[in-house]
Amino acid sequence: MSPARIREDDDDPVTATYDVYLTPSQAEQILLLQYPNRVRSRPYNQRHGGCPEDVRVKPSTGFIEVDVGLNTTFNFNKYKGLQWGDALQTSRDLHGNATRTYGPAAGFGGPKPRSGNVGRQSLKDSAARDTQIANDLLSFHDAEDEKRVLRTQTLGGQITRHDAPEETGKPVYFVGAFRDDQLHLTKVDGTAHMRPQFHHLDAEEQRARISASRAAALDNPDARPAGEARSILAREQKVGDGWAEGGRDRLEDRTRKQLQEAEAEEWVRLEYVDEDMQEAYDKFAERMFVRDVEGAARLKSGMDGWEYLDAVSAPRRDSPTRRRKRPPRRRAGAEEEHDGVEEGATGGAEAGREGGE
Repeated sequence: MSPARIREDDDDPVTATYDVYLTPSQAEQILLLQYPNRVRSRPYNQRHGGCPEDVRVKPSTGFIEVDVGLNTTFNFNKYKGLQWGDALQTSRDLHGNATRTYGPAAGFGGPKPRSGNVGRQSLKDSAARDTQIANDLLSFHDAEDEKRVLRTQTLGGQITRHDAPEETGKPVYFVGAFRDDQLHLTKVDGTAHMRPQFHHLDAEEQRARISASRAAALDNPDARPAGEARSILAREQKVGDGWAEGGRDRLEDRTRKQLQEAEAEEWVRLEYVDEDMQEAYDKFAERMFVRDVEGAARLKSGMDGWEYLDAVSAPRRDSPTRRRKRPPRRRAGAEEEHDGVEEGATGGAEAGREGGE
């Protein structure tokens, strides 16, 4: 907009105008990952020393996890790093749990133990474990190079798909990119809140439980061994001749099914490209802009101003104290003016004047 058109006495001036374009549907999914526990001034990237090292997703159930590297030379508890690193390594060896995932992404059942004696030697007793950690503390960098230290933080969440039936009527999100006087919008397919995951604590607890169970078995060979943690099993719960119709039963069935699907689904690893790399800039320029702006189709609104206000406003309720404000029109007399009052929302001045009449 030309500066000459801006009025100095306008309390809400228009400072610029942009042509808005909607980019075509992408073959790749556009996901918005939000980090509620991370300040905006320190994003997870190479520049701020928090570059993600591994990204994995379960496409069907929507779980996603990101491993972010930690700085082990500053404000880092080396003993705990070795202890939790050993717990995760034990989980990997005993159960073949390469991603060492627990919680809802694993169906709350945890990794399944391997059959036979595979990995049994990886479970050290308390004395041998303490000795190993003490030796690793003296040569911490060697232990870190051999990946015996927990040096990554896992962030995870579940993707909310905006095209899902339960998301109907909710806001639709877009990613905007400016180019000169143009604004290009790309639709976001889903969002996820990425929060810290505590798989290392689950692995430590599981290791302690297995160690205690095996120690008890050695003391009492005839005792029945304790079973491993299991995910929620699906059971047919019927009321009379049909399925239970209660909302709580349906919610439990749906949750149980989601956990079973999450447990059965395998992780799919993704390639992470840091935002400051040239490849990221190239993909941004390729995907986030409309190439042929001259041939782009014109967008037309399907509603007028009043219909738009009704669509974005809170629903009106029938109430004698709330009146709807209508566009001004010529009124012939008091009777016509009285008949023109309709129920709905209105301004205080108009309602007071009509109430006095």
